[in-house]
Amino acid sequence: MKQVKELYRLITSFLSRSENIEERKELFDWFDQQSVGKIPEAQFSTIQKNVKNRLLAEVGLIEKKSSTIKYLQIISTAAAILLIGFFAYTYWPAAEHTASNKLLASIPPGSEKAIITLANGKQINLDELALNQSVQIGETILTKDAQGKVSYRNVKTGNIVSQQNILKTPKGATYELALADGTLVSLNADSKLIYPSSFESGDRIVELEGEAYFQVAKTKDHKSFIVKTKNQQTKVLGTKFNINAYSEEDGVRTSLEEGAVIVSKQNSAVRLRPNEQAFSEDGKLRSKRINIDQVLSWKSGQFCFDGTNTAEVFKDIARWYDIDVTYNGTSNASQYSGKIPRNLSLEKLIALLNYANIQTKAIVKKNNRINLIIT
Repeated sequence: MKQVKELYRLITSFLSRSENIEERKELFDWFDQQSVGKIPEAQFSTIQKNVKNRLLAEVGLIEKKSSTIKYLQIISTAAAILLIGFFAYTYWPAAEHTASNKLLASIPPGSEKAIITLANGKQINLDELALNQSVQIGETILTKDAQGKVSYRNVKTGNIVSQQNILKTPKGATYELALADGTLVSLNADSKLIYPSSFESGDRIVELEGEAYFQVAKTKDHKSFIVKTKNQQTKVLGTKFNINAYSEEDGVRTSLEEGAVIVSKQNSAVRLRPNEQAFSEDGKLRSKRINIDQVLSWKSGQFCFDGTNTAEVFKDIARWYDIDVTYNGTSNASQYSGKIPRNLSLEKLIALLNYANIQTKAIVKKNNRINLIIT
């Protein structure tokens, strides 16, 4: 936003008809480019008062005749109209309206991207760092090798540097990461992994928020690999499993594809076999048989409805397209069973939902976000 003083000057010049062509264009362009929240609401009275005072000073109200006062009243009215129009434009956004097909078609599916935050707070967009490319941060060189594994070496000594990192995928994105021990981690949208750049002695420990699929590498010394989530941890030696630990879900769900894992929570623990899932019920961990292919459908590029998980899939859709979804569980969607590809534009996804007799309505909310309503 332009500096407030400059705004006063432009408005004053415009209302007193002393602006030049460039100033007029500058004021109009500035006004057209404003969006919700550009000026704090608390500044409204200050701007209004100062503009009025400046207008009065501009034409010399003090000790002037009534004709001048009448002229000033017109100018002040014009100033008030301009300010009211500006704040109406700024704080009273357009009402909700139906999203056009063109807008929906412009919203793509998620892609592979992530941001890594180093121990010193430096952030790097990993999707902008090519394979076999390095970047130097201070005295540390960060390299992403041909397999996507990120490593760190000291510039002077060449030795591997161990530090704690945070990898975060935004909404509408996934990312595959190779850890220092060879473990492969696939992060779903809106997820965060805290991990060391190299594993020292002891257990290999990472922390997860959101959802991730792990292919844990076995080590010669048989170090355990531990994934910590909220109030829970999963311990393995070498295996393939998925953890769903989104904060908006009822609890953490750990699903095993291959090998064996032990999931523990306070004084409760379960050992999983392939095609089993650990979940929390009445404060205790329990397990059940599952269809692992449905759990891992996000990895294979699909939204998988099984007739019971509709609300969960719609949450996944919301994260994947970075939109809002309103679903109350009473529509035909609650019984729907089928698969829909994740590589579609939002317009095509909605078309497939409607074809499956899941009636939808997409609106643009006052904050310009898309809200997909399941009717």
